[in-house]
Amino acid sequence: MRIKEVILQTSQLDQQQHFYHVQLGMPVLEYSDTVLRLQCGNSVLTFEVHHGETIPYYHFAFNMTPNKLDSAIQWIRELVIAINLVEGREVVHSNSWNSDSIYFYDPAGNIVELIARHLLTGESGEMQFNFNDLLGISEIGLPVTDVTEVSAVLTTFLQEQVYLNSDELFAPIGDEEGLFILSSTERNWLGSDKPVKIFPLTVEVEGSNMDSFQLPGHPYQILITNKS
Repeated sequence: MRIKEVILQTSQLDQQQHFYHVQLGMPVLEYSDTVLRLQCGNSVLTFEVHHGETIPYYHFAFNMTPNKLDSAIQWIRELVIAINLVEGREVVHSNSWNSDSIYFYDPAGNIVELIARHLLTGESGEMQFNFNDLLGISEIGLPVTDVTEVSAVLTTFLQEQVYLNSDELFAPIGDEEGLFILSSTERNWLGSDKPVKIFPLTVEVEGSNMDSFQLPGHPYQILITNKS
């Protein structure tokens, strides 16, 4: 499942532009007083201005060139971005997912993950890691009040399956290229000290049949559009 675009809300649009464009090097597709759209590999990361007292934050992940984990860590360090430690470690390894991840916060407090999925292929011509090694948005977190119920609804709508395994607190839907991460609001996001909270978002995924869906009881809009 390919995630074409993720639209999130932020109270810090200018800081996000500096972080993702100036620091990380993502090309800007659109930038105004109300919206920031950035190209990241085969995906678009969009932030819209949020007005209100609450400060929204999200979890999302970028697939990265899988053979460049050490170089990615050095790249993040050189950008003076603090890597979040998980049980004292910079790298979170998953045997079942055959992956390694690093986590950090962006200026708006989003939990950003770079994940090297070793089942995927992909090599860059450059030896050193750079923004071209960010292959696209591979995960978007969807906080939900009932993981089991929403999992059944989403797998039917998307015609996708649960990836590997799930439980009442966590269910990944999709595949290595793109995953909806259903997470109970009774836990914290991995790679952070932040509780899982619900904030509005829109996700566009690639599919054979165009459709749209508003997840019942949640401020999430999911769009299925044709291949671009």
